[in-house]
Amino acid sequence: MANYFPVVLDQAGHQWLLGLPEVSFDSWEELRQAFIDNFITTCEQPGNKYEVERIRDRKNEPLRDYIRRFSDMHLKIPKISHDEATSAFIKGLRFHEALRNKLLCKRPTTMAELLATAKNYADADDAEKLI
Repeated sequence: MANYFPVVLDQAGHQWLLGLPEVSFDSWEELRQAFIDNFITTCEQPGNKYEVERIRDRKNEPLRDYIRRFSDMHLKIPKISHDEATSAFIKGLRFHEALRNKLLCKRPTTMAELLATAKNYADADDAEKLI
């Protein structure tokens, strides 16, 4: 595995590796940890449930845009329960009352159901604007 390490590095990784003193590490684990420590800040870190709770729809924002922003953030959070995500989505609906009321009356049991319901409302919203 160590033989393939230089092959998968990008230019910055190669520069880092070539800049190391010759005998820097005694084990693969030490090299791995040094690499992580050096490049961790350049990687996008997973979000947390509080970040998805801050997503709110905006006045005059198409519902589809809110759904997209919410979904993008939700996908970045590895460990969020369905109930937490659903609550955050509903809480974020300030200007789309009909959808919020629908979701409060009949809470979806899956994220797919939540997003399908929201999509149907977004489609209706789009059709209404065409009239």
